[in-house]
Amino acid sequence: MSFLGGISCIVENDVLHCGVVQRREVRLRFIILPKTRREFPMSANHSLILFEGDVTNNFAGIFDCFGLKFTGDIERATGLAEIWECTGWPRKGKPRNHIHKAVLYNGMWTAVLDREMSMILDQEQCENCAKRWSVNVFGYMIESVSGSCVMYYFTPEKVRGLNIQNFEVLEDFGEPLPQEEGISTEEMLGDGAMRVSRRIGFSDSLFAHPTSKVKILALEDPKREAADQERSAMFAAKQQHRSGVNLPEKPESRPEKPWWKLW
Repeated sequence: MSFLGGISCIVENDVLHCGVVQRREVRLRFIILPKTRREFPMSANHSLILFEGDVTNNFAGIFDCFGLKFTGDIERATGLAEIWECTGWPRKGKPRNHIHKAVLYNGMWTAVLDREMSMILDQEQCENCAKRWSVNVFGYMIESVSGSCVMYYFTPEKVRGLNIQNFEVLEDFGEPLPQEEGISTEEMLGDGAMRVSRRIGFSDSLFAHPTSKVKILALEDPKREAADQERSAMFAAKQQHRSGVNLPEKPESRPEKPWWKLW
């Protein structure tokens, strides 16, 4: 028996049954997928990237290392529900090439909640940021359902990396961090990377704390714009194919010729 908030859960015959505590019971059925490894927690599915120290005065420089342009637009958000709404894409009333990141400084690290789950995946960009601004960079991406976890730690001199895809370790390089002690490679697919982050000095739960001063930054993403344009072109082509109507061709431009020239 386990408890998730106000919900009681029990596993029977590889099926997870949940019911609301002290209310009319509601039984939810989730199939627990068989795994070739030990069972992992099912809830991990997010990405954080941390920059040691206070980099809030250098957002433009930090995000430039990742191919993102800081627009200067900053909002405030409180609680996960509001953060999730503000960092969703596309945002109503916002340009489609804009993405939004939640940022929080806790006195030790400046953390970025990365809804696109992409920043920590590019080792070259992370390494460039660490060297360019002489800052330590740590981050992780976890997607437990697909058996994926990436965790990297960059300093201007050292690198530590762990990359697990489809429950298989693809990369495991550099000296393990002291904060990894007692956390197995398999546990990284659950809350292992989050535990390492907490031991380093930042807990993801701080984003949900009501007193946390979370900033929502607007960033121009050229990749998002290019992908959006490509998607629009593909949609237009499909619509044209289904309707059977050819779009009018652009008239051919011909150079002017003298009035007396007939050919």
